[in-house]
Amino acid sequence: LPWEKVPLGKPFWQCTEKELKGDPAAPITYVFKSFGDIHTTVPVEPHESERTGRFVRQAKTECGIHTRTTSAGSPHGGALVDLMVKDADKARELVKSCVKTVELNERQACDVFCLLHGAFSPLKGFMDETAYNSVVKDMRLPEKQLFGLPVTFDMTDISGFKQGDKLLLKWKGEDVA
Repeated sequence: LPWEKVPLGKPFWQCTEKELKGDPAAPITYVFKSFGDIHTTVPVEPHESERTGRFVRQAKTECGIHTRTTSAGSPHGGALVDLMVKDADKARELVKSCVKTVELNERQACDVFCLLHGAFSPLKGFMDETAYNSVVKDMRLPEKQLFGLPVTFDMTDISGFKQGDKLLLKWKGEDVA
């Protein structure tokens, strides 16, 4: 058969800002809308879901990030970060060393619990400005690990807080972190 190789575009993470906005106009309508790499992702039509192009003609359907709860695999970043303090005396010491108390809202509590139990591995705490900017700009941590979600501790009022203050975080009146 007379096959002709046709360039089908590239994954969006390789596109420039202008290309993402359609400038210049692409000669074809195919786009890679998925995070998948060039080896496991095929272009899809604009009206199709980005998941349509993932792992075509392969036995697997997920890259591993979405399947960690049902199958063994190493945590993101290689090691599960467990920030839980298991020693009661150590926990009491930490609580006594806090200079301020903050009552968490539901979203903040969710982020804290995810950090404590390793759901945001390899993070060991909320992102600093360098990590935040790296994730927002490149969807990667400064160490180059893929991480598409900035994890920050937002507060509406920071008056009375100083850099380095130890905070006791509470959720519904219970000590959390």
